[in-house]
Amino acid sequence: MSLPDIKHSISRELLNFQYYFQSLIEQAQFCGLLSDIKLSEIQTDLLMMLAEQTDKWSRGESSSVPIKKAQDIMDSIMFVIGLQLKSYQTPEQAIDVLKTEPLKSLFENGMKLVQQKMAISRHLQKHIMENILDTPNVYYRSTISDGINGFFKMYRPQFSAHEIHITADYPVYIGRPELNGIEFIEKYLCCIEAENSFCIRFAPQNIHHLLCGITQDYRSIPMNIFEPVLLSAFGAVILNRSPEQLELTKDDIRLLYNKFSEQSEKEIEDCLQKSLSLLERKMMLKKNIRRYIALCIPKLTITIQNAITMKIPDKVFIVPAFPEQEPEIRISYGEPMDNRKYQKLVEKILQADKSEEKASIILQEVDSLADLLDIVSDAELYEKDLELLINMLPMSAFVALLARYPDDDFLDRESDRLLSDALQKRKQRLSSDKKLQIERALDVIQKEEI
Repeated sequence: MSLPDIKHSISRELLNFQYYFQSLIEQAQFCGLLSDIKLSEIQTDLLMMLAEQTDKWSRGESSSVPIKKAQDIMDSIMFVIGLQLKSYQTPEQAIDVLKTEPLKSLFENGMKLVQQKMAISRHLQKHIMENILDTPNVYYRSTISDGINGFFKMYRPQFSAHEIHITADYPVYIGRPELNGIEFIEKYLCCIEAENSFCIRFAPQNIHHLLCGITQDYRSIPMNIFEPVLLSAFGAVILNRSPEQLELTKDDIRLLYNKFSEQSEKEIEDCLQKSLSLLERKMMLKKNIRRYIALCIPKLTITIQNAITMKIPDKVFIVPAFPEQEPEIRISYGEPMDNRKYQKLVEKILQADKSEEKASIILQEVDSLADLLDIVSDAELYEKDLELLINMLPMSAFVALLARYPDDDFLDRESDRLLSDALQKRKQRLSSDKKLQIERALDVIQKEEI
């Protein structure tokens, strides 16, 4: 005599919301809510639906389709049915419906939900684009506009509802949604909408200067903008200052670091929760922004705690940078200066006694990368001259030279080897975060050159 299955409720934590239909079936079997006979019936119905969908896909012209396409169509069917099953209040209710409703009916209702989510996502995209943050970061606008438009252009819910098609290069702070198809796009845009709505409360130039404090090359890096803005606003509120300017100083960061160093993880999270309440009142934040920030606080807490453990005070809170106030060298691969002007410049540098004076002349009078490289060779710059010059270069010029001299392999001339050594010495003195940002920028330069 066989014992009856022990029935108990399905734990939501064990369900995979990316592959909901499959995981719901699996957990229903485990909990004794779905018999082997009923499972066999569901599998048969799925195969019948697959045959019907493949016939529609081939427009009745072929009785067979490629294996990969058949699998894609099956995945699409299960995604659409899973979307409908998610709409019920509990997994148990979804299983009851699955056992009583025809799969075709669930599929048709699921397709209606797909269409609704497509309309919601289009509305979200339009709303974001009407109020989009003014930033030179190339990934921000291109992903929200061109990337999402690309998704809708290629999306075919009837046969590939689970496909995403795009890479969604701009990263949202809480992480890439672990969902498929239109569910991914809807969730992604909801995150973007909340982050964008928060960031547009600040002046674009203040955000620009804050991000320059991370790297002046942030324009070409797929970095999240919302996180440093939120942390800077939190820091200002904690220090009883107005958050709008995003202008923490080194002393502010030291105070914040010391404050959090004395707190446990729970105390840090409580402090951020309290700061959110203050920030909400000071900036009159809408409910959707507040809810999103609340979801981010556990991750922010870990970020702060890791920075304290690693003893890196400037890893979390950023001091704004003002590159327009720095000495500027306009590095380009453009035309070199005429020979007469170049010769006068070389003589002027040779007559200078101090390294500081030589570096100042070069920074003021050199406009192209070609001239800079020639000057290094012709002006008899010594090791200390080159090290000082390289340390004074703005980050964009420094990265341009690093791209040309990534190492000292195969360098024959002594001047080139000294230049390469000076570049590597400056790079080694940078923080691990700055090094990572430079590596990303170098990758971008290499791709552009290709």
